[in-house]
Amino acid sequence: MTTQYGTSHFVSFTKACDYYRDYEPDATPAELERHVRNKIDEGDISIGQPDIKAGETLSIIEDGTRYAITS
Repeated sequence: MTTQYGTSHFVSFTKACDYYRDYEPDATPAELERHVRNKIDEGDISIGQPDIKAGETLSIIEDGTRYAITS
């Protein structure tokens, strides 16, 4: 059985901002960047590839913004 799940790891800071823009449509670019930096500082999201285990594969989802792991 194959299972895929999204992670809280984003491809880049810019892609994280793109993702959260949909959730903060009225935010200025500076406010949006601050929101994303807070999420990183609080450990809610990460930038860069997550670690994967043997037998897992990594892919990119959400219009190229986040990583997913398939096992």
